[in-house]
Amino acid sequence: MKVLITGASGFIGTYIVKELLDHGHVLHTISRKKDYSIPNTKTFIGDITDISSLQPAFEGVDAVIHNAAYANDYGKDKRYYDFNVKGTQNIADLCVEHNVKHLLYTSTAGIYGFPNNTIPIKESDGATAKPFNEYGATKIESEKLLEKYTNFKKTIIRPPMVFGAGGKPALLLLSRIQQGKMAYIGRGEKKISVAHPADVALCFRLALEKKQEGDFNVVSFYCSIQELVEKTAEKLGVPPPTKHIPFFIAYITGYFSEIFAKDEPSFTRFRAIKLGTSRIIDNEKAKKILDFQPQFDLQSTVENMVSWYEKQQ
Repeated sequence: MKVLITGASGFIGTYIVKELLDHGHVLHTISRKKDYSIPNTKTFIGDITDISSLQPAFEGVDAVIHNAAYANDYGKDKRYYDFNVKGTQNIADLCVEHNVKHLLYTSTAGIYGFPNNTIPIKESDGATAKPFNEYGATKIESEKLLEKYTNFKKTIIRPPMVFGAGGKPALLLLSRIQQGKMAYIGRGEKKISVAHPADVALCFRLALEKKQEGDFNVVSFYCSIQELVEKTAEKLGVPPPTKHIPFFIAYITGYFSEIFAKDEPSFTRFRAIKLGTSRIIDNEKAKKILDFQPQFDLQSTVENMVSWYEKQQ
């Protein structure tokens, strides 16, 4: 199948590219960088906010995986809307114009908010979603926008916290643990849902090849923050953290960090909520309909992250 992937050079995008190439698909990719080429794909120069620049990339493709987005923890930057909503509309309009049969979209489990309990969150809970930040809000808006299109199949993939080799979240986590700067928010017992990017890519491929519509959560495993941190510290060969910070102190720290940071804040309210509340994202629908079986668990994810991290040193 000939597939166009936006955001192919990003964290999750690189895993999607590898997964599809490994299974014989022919890929078109889009890059905003001139004279840049993604190996083993036909790379086009374009910007999802400029619909005219995207036209050549759509020629002859059967499906589109729209993975490009503007993502950040904080702020109300105009780029959230321009990239995540207007950009998605441009992609959908071109799918109609070029008679693309299937559009698959990277959303986020962030749309569900953070209820701080262990009641499994199902895809249907998106109807009453209360996202915390602008990124999640524009992802919901994009999902609702896609509902209006009837010319092609639509698949929504919603990963939660994504940890794996090559990712900024992994880099931040491992560096803080190694430097002895990591602290638990509360007792560290809060339960989280984690997706490895390779499992996210697998979920996309299964939905693509099965030509399956619908919205799907994708989760690799569940664990407590303490389990994730202690396993990582053990693999790094450093002592696990012993410091604990009350949630309200962490939240206030994130608030002031966002206000006074000259560049990117070292900590945000969103990170305080992610690491200081429980959230279980249910992925039974993907298992049942897509035959999705996660390839990564806690141990293999930690090994994957640490192996990559040590090579960066």
